[in-house]
Amino acid sequence: MTFGVLSLAFSPFIVFSAISLFFFEGQFIKLASSIRGGGASTIIALLFALFVFRKSRGNYGTSSKLLHQIALGNFFLGEALFDIENLLYSSRVHDVSGKKHVFVAGLARAGTTILLRKLYENGKFTSLTYRDMPFILAPNMWRSISHFSRQNTGMQERAHGDGLEIDYDSPEALEEVFWRTFCGSDYIRQDCLIPMTADLKILDKFNSFIGLILKNDTDNCYLSKNNNNILRLNSIIKAFPNALIIIPFRDPLQQAFSLLKQHKRFMQKHSEDPFTKQYMAWLAHHEFGADHRPFLFDGKKDGKSDDRKDTQNLSYWLLLWMNTYSYLMENLPSQAVFLSYESLCEDTAFVWGKISEKIDLAPYTETIFFSKSYHPINESLPRDLILESQKIYKKLMAQSIGFNGKPQVGQ
Repeated sequence: MTFGVLSLAFSPFIVFSAISLFFFEGQFIKLASSIRGGGASTIIALLFALFVFRKSRGNYGTSSKLLHQIALGNFFLGEALFDIENLLYSSRVHDVSGKKHVFVAGLARAGTTILLRKLYENGKFTSLTYRDMPFILAPNMWRSISHFSRQNTGMQERAHGDGLEIDYDSPEALEEVFWRTFCGSDYIRQDCLIPMTADLKILDKFNSFIGLILKNDTDNCYLSKNNNNILRLNSIIKAFPNALIIIPFRDPLQQAFSLLKQHKRFMQKHSEDPFTKQYMAWLAHHEFGADHRPFLFDGKKDGKSDDRKDTQNLSYWLLLWMNTYSYLMENLPSQAVFLSYESLCEDTAFVWGKISEKIDLAPYTETIFFSKSYHPINESLPRDLILESQKIYKKLMAQSIGFNGKPQVGQ
């Protein structure tokens, strides 16, 4: 029995080696004989065995959690898988540096996910999906392996509890695995995330990564939703000069309230399920929850009063909103635009038309629908924060794509 399991476990290595002899001139064997390649090949074989023998116990059973731990918790393996992916597929990847890719980024809870969905439904874009987990850095190789045990589930409400449903084919913010693997130390700190500038070597890798994602969709552009990209806007534009960066925002009190609500929700989830906390850390999603790490743009700790540093207090999230969008207004590249979620909901046809002009999308249809939510704010807040946040909000509105000049909630 043991021999049979081991034989099956190492069969991917044998198969990939044989394929490389015929189609890749033996390059895979050359890489596999190296320290990094040998280690990666062994781990891939073991992972394949886990994949084959795993029991169906929901999305994250014991073996699935182990699969994620090995694939996402090991930088060595991530880099090795990316090297192998490039070796196997780079000759069939087209140059994508000049395409009109779209990057949706900003502070969380500004409608970024629903915007991603509507753009993705247009059919012009390709994005990473949950089906690419957990081998984000080897999308083509993983699709080839997982194809033999393809899973399908019905739509389920996502962990945020906000009514948005997902399945394996839903696009999601997964590309951060790339940045965390290759330059995580440049921007991830123990208690915060800071701006970073990627060097040319990293940008070349990122360009190759996007090319690999688009390998089977050569006519499409790449679509990203990744809030952490506000830390590297200039690097994104340097890699893809024709890209469009869309930065959504909401009324400050409403967005701060939503952030606080999600923070409380995920604090509870993380206390009940440590894997959820680790999963978000692997994706460098520190927007809220037990591993919350705020954006810190000036490199200095906030010297405000305790209530403004208490994550259970609405003032904290309102101040985070102010710091984030103040920074973005001062550091916005010419290829980036602000997008008011209120305007998008209230005047969808006009605002969507303006976005479409930027990226050559099909015209607006009645199926493109955005719903605005409004929550009464009962918590007492410092007057200076309210006034300053509204001042910033009005400036953002004036710069927002498709703004029609109508007053918004909170003005």
